[in-house]
Amino acid sequence: MQRKFSSPTTSTSKSNKAMTAEEVEEALVRANESMKEYYQYPVEKVIAAKKARFNERHRDKQFYLQLGLGMSLVCSFLATPFIGRKIAYDEEFKQKYIPSWYDYTLEKPKSAWTRAELQEHLVKLRTELHERAIRGEFTPEKLEEMRRNLERKPDKAEHAHFAQLHPGVDDDEELEDD
Repeated sequence: MQRKFSSPTTSTSKSNKAMTAEEVEEALVRANESMKEYYQYPVEKVIAAKKARFNERHRDKQFYLQLGLGMSLVCSFLATPFIGRKIAYDEEFKQKYIPSWYDYTLEKPKSAWTRAELQEHLVKLRTELHERAIRGEFTPEKLEEMRRNLERKPDKAEHAHFAQLHPGVDDDEELEDD
């Protein structure tokens, strides 16, 4: 049986002779074959095999993970207006699913007048203004006097801006009626 490794007897006998190009090539091939046990060759194939194993393990699941995450975001985006409306108008739903520390709703203040009282007041005001107009209280001379009284400045200078009809209107500007 012949060993692939060089032995001291064969190396000394061969070292005395000069090797030809074919013998050198044959020796290198034998050396490469004997060294294959110590390393994996070629490196590109090893990297490709590792990538394939990684892809089998993780890449397929990654697609489904991204798809699931994207679909959940789209669904929550589409459901938000409906849930918000339900929270705004359904007291029972709000008390059941929204914790009290997260509920910032404000109670509607009680109105000073009811709808009927407000309607009654507006009808009285309209009737009164109509009667005053019939009596002639809204003639152009009286309206001009009323405007001058409205434009009168308060006694204190710090309250003068309250007398202006609009903050952008100067005192010397003439008001136009539309």
